[in-house]
Amino acid sequence: MRVVAGSLKGRKLVAPPPGDQRVRPTADRAREALFSILQRWPSGPFLDLCAGTGAIGVEAHSRGYAPVVCVETGEPGWSCLLKNVAGLPVRPQRADLRRLGEGDFPAQAVIFLDPPYDLAQSLWASMAKRLRLWLAPEGILVFETDRQTTLELQPGWALAETREYGAARFHFWTPA
Repeated sequence: MRVVAGSLKGRKLVAPPPGDQRVRPTADRAREALFSILQRWPSGPFLDLCAGTGAIGVEAHSRGYAPVVCVETGEPGWSCLLKNVAGLPVRPQRADLRRLGEGDFPAQAVIFLDPPYDLAQSLWASMAKRLRLWLAPEGILVFETDRQTTLELQPGWALAETREYGAARFHFWTPA
């Protein structure tokens, strides 16, 4: 796993041990496609939720997003995240995103959320209102799920598009 582009292009990232299914890093090719799509939206504060190894957050920093915050709660993601952001101005935060407050992350340009796939629909239903409060008016929320999952429309959101890369589906949500 490496940083795909930007100021840190080629930087090696620490991955979970082989065979450990508790963390599922977004593939390099999917990250590259994701950031190509994100060029249509303003740069600025970037929030990586269920960050795992922090690969998305480090990639965001490499491409000029700032500040970048990566929120993760479990292992081995947290340990990998700490190693991957060491020496970078990327802030790791150990927390369960369901316990974060409505005012914790105001005016984010991009929010990227990649929860365990089996929790995606319930997290979307329970977190949509809070995520909307964290997003800047011109911002974008990218919610990663497995390819088979469709997220239902929630109040305050409009689905801009979906894209599929391998086993993953990216849902791009904008404020309604």
